[in-house]
Amino acid sequence: MSLYDTLEKLVGRFQVDLAPASHLGIVIGFITADSTPYSLIITSAKAQVVEGVREAEIMIRGTSDSFQKLFDPETSNRVDILKRLSITPDVPWNVWIFQRFFKAFGLDYAGLEVPPRFEGTFPLPLRYPATENPFRVREYQPAPVPSYDQEMLPEMIADDHPEWIAMYHQAWEIGFKNLRQPESGSGFVANFIDTAFNDNTFMWDSCFMMMFGRYAKRLFNFSGTLDNFYAKQHDDGFICREISTYNGRDLFTPQDPRSTGPNIMAWTEWMDFQLSSDANRLREIFAPLVAYHRWWRDWRTWPDGSYWTSGWGSGMDNQSRVPHSEWHHRHYSWTDATMQQALNCQILLKIAAVIGRDEFNDEVQSEYDHLFEYVNTRMWDERSGFYYDVAPDGKLSTIKSIGAYWGLLSDLISDDHAKRMIAHLDDPAQFKRPHRVPTQAADSADYTEDGGYWLGGVWAPTNYMVLRGLTVRGANDLAYEIARNHVENVAKVFQDTGTLWENYAPEKPTPGQPARPHFVGWTGISAINIPLEYLIGLRPQVEDGSLLWDIRLTERHGVLRYPFGQNLIDLVCNARVNADEAPKLIVKAAEGFTLRVTWSGGTREWTLTQGAHELGL
Repeated sequence: MSLYDTLEKLVGRFQVDLAPASHLGIVIGFITADSTPYSLIITSAKAQVVEGVREAEIMIRGTSDSFQKLFDPETSNRVDILKRLSITPDVPWNVWIFQRFFKAFGLDYAGLEVPPRFEGTFPLPLRYPATENPFRVREYQPAPVPSYDQEMLPEMIADDHPEWIAMYHQAWEIGFKNLRQPESGSGFVANFIDTAFNDNTFMWDSCFMMMFGRYAKRLFNFSGTLDNFYAKQHDDGFICREISTYNGRDLFTPQDPRSTGPNIMAWTEWMDFQLSSDANRLREIFAPLVAYHRWWRDWRTWPDGSYWTSGWGSGMDNQSRVPHSEWHHRHYSWTDATMQQALNCQILLKIAAVIGRDEFNDEVQSEYDHLFEYVNTRMWDERSGFYYDVAPDGKLSTIKSIGAYWGLLSDLISDDHAKRMIAHLDDPAQFKRPHRVPTQAADSADYTEDGGYWLGGVWAPTNYMVLRGLTVRGANDLAYEIARNHVENVAKVFQDTGTLWENYAPEKPTPGQPARPHFVGWTGISAINIPLEYLIGLRPQVEDGSLLWDIRLTERHGVLRYPFGQNLIDLVCNARVNADEAPKLIVKAAEGFTLRVTWSGGTREWTLTQGAHELGL
């Protein structure tokens, strides 16, 4: 019997004279893994079944069979069945509610007793759609952690740059050494890559490790790293930014200004989708992403709708843009948090379009429209042409932070404002330092030449964000220039020290101060993503499903075993005398696909079939 049929049959046994007069309008949601979720609305006058669980105040998860047995009048072990179901929120008054629930439907509830004392704390009420999050009830299925296998990963070719190839391979080797299984009792649901910073796993780091991890899914599913964060989502949508690797406990209480963020998981998943085309993944993660977004709006906004965070919550611990803010918001409106929420709105709308789920569209679009107005009227300084954090008195911070470039990734910033923002990246007095891009402008107070962590240090995650923003804005020449500068500086430090570092100094090719060695970690982006996407130049185009090859190198270069959806592609560009010479390509694909090539001489597109092809421009 289906869940709907079971609940409709239950409604037929509703007895008005036994229904409670109190708690009118209690809504109980029911979720199974194999059917549409439904809610049961109960008042003193009637009971009815409705599709969905948006208004549910109590959520019960189980199988259709378990619900059928629970509501069968002939069942003798009803309380035992109830105890085996997943019920949220887990509070003592549930017993009292279920006593009245069973009574109203003429069902025996012997053995269902109210505990004599409750000494815990009440959780916050359910916040839809956190209740639909499938990861919260998922159990870890033991699986071995694979060893590094070069033949199962993309192979980068850059004949004139063996140092790029060497650090590319080292990044993968270190990354695979950091793979691990969940600890028993941690509540994690998947194998994952360890942040390798301390005894905890970090949301911010995990998002960027997934960026390079998406190239290795034939060997290991790096998405499990974020699955563990989704599994730890609270009933109200909160997800802690730092969770103990060993016991699975949150490191911060939700209202701590350091407790969560940055909210870039939706962007991370969307970037993964561009390479994988896995719509089923989007269907799974949509509910936890929407719930987390709504939590931010509930608990991280000021009355004007702008967002706040802290140094730790922004991921850029010690920047001086907001004074004394490492652990506190200081009542500022923060550019990066506000811009990330706007980006999140647009990504959620894109995901909704792919999976055909539009119930949140009006709410999300309305918030985006409000943030657009706020950012461009309150955070923009026309004189300097930059976006800044806003102080409690309405004045703007004087510190140019790389955090303001999150705005390039969405439509939040007009073309005119974008051009002025991009110009700062090419200004030697600000962000165009010997190693690009410092996280705090060189003309700002407290800029530190050796990096000083986030007071000017060059970091893989923020550089990658800037590059992706330049791509969105069509500033491909500058993106290549910055990418080349960054990779060559990282490669020089790699040659000098033999390893990759947590961050780098902006004024000379040395590790930042302080910085951890052997860090993969997000520095895998500098050795894997940025070379593949900006030096080799391969970038999937989600808009039309094509693969763009932006050819700029003149040496023989390319990628073998490039994963594009379910396709595996070899792409090699032969050596050229100069950048103006038309490229000659050798392409071999397991499946047909569309390849769009751009170079200094123009653009050409092919719809290629399975097999090998020699292409001339």
